[in-house]
Amino acid sequence: MAITDATITRLWSAAAAGDPQAALKLGKLLCLTAPDSAEPGDGALIWPEERWLRAAVAACPDAVEALTLLAGRLAEQIDFWENADLDVTEYGQDEGIVSRLQAEAEELYARIRTAGPLGHAQAGLDELAVLLGVSGKPAAEATYSFYVLEDEGWSGSVRHSATIVACDADEIRWACDAWLALSDGGFGTLTLATYADGAKVSSIDLGQHIVDEVVVWDAVAVPDLSGPRLPTGLPVAAGDHREVCGLMMKRWPQVTA
Repeated sequence: MAITDATITRLWSAAAAGDPQAALKLGKLLCLTAPDSAEPGDGALIWPEERWLRAAVAACPDAVEALTLLAGRLAEQIDFWENADLDVTEYGQDEGIVSRLQAEAEELYARIRTAGPLGHAQAGLDELAVLLGVSGKPAAEATYSFYVLEDEGWSGSVRHSATIVACDADEIRWACDAWLALSDGGFGTLTLATYADGAKVSSIDLGQHIVDEVVVWDAVAVPDLSGPRLPTGLPVAAGDHREVCGLMMKRWPQVTA
């Protein structure tokens, strides 16, 4: 079912009223959106999903999906703060932000292991352990299926990139629409790739289907996914990338010979 503004409004109202399932669903969707503030001086850099995922975990402390989503997003924040060329104090944080996030993510990871998630999540959990530095064992090869939306562009000598990973066609469409609206049309080169059993099987140039900064989805045949889906919140190695259900934003200076 298509996700609309009305969908988000209903989930927001229910989550604010204390519904843990609505909080989890809203948090999961907001994992696919950008932080509220991206420039110094605009206030604290906020991951919009964090409030709702924390509410879901507080209401259901043993809920594996909520624990995994929160742990995965904290791992993304750790990666952001460790690798972004930023003064954390300009974003309302202090120098201890990474160590605090690391300690909390490790505690969540331990709770996930104690809860004992079943099935095909093992490889993703191993990858999360490597990402958090709690295991030096190489992660098992994963054969997950998922969508990867990538947008990139150049500003002077800096390459800007946003990557959104989801396992539901309606979610990836909604996330794409939300990203284009938030970023005033995106960075420039927008593609949607489909992975099946760990291998890329198709790639669509969405730029050919954008009209007035909006993707005309009726003209885009998004393939169905086959095989085990990438578990919510967990990372997986995909070629030269590590993909995690959610959104990642990075900036790279141009490398010249």
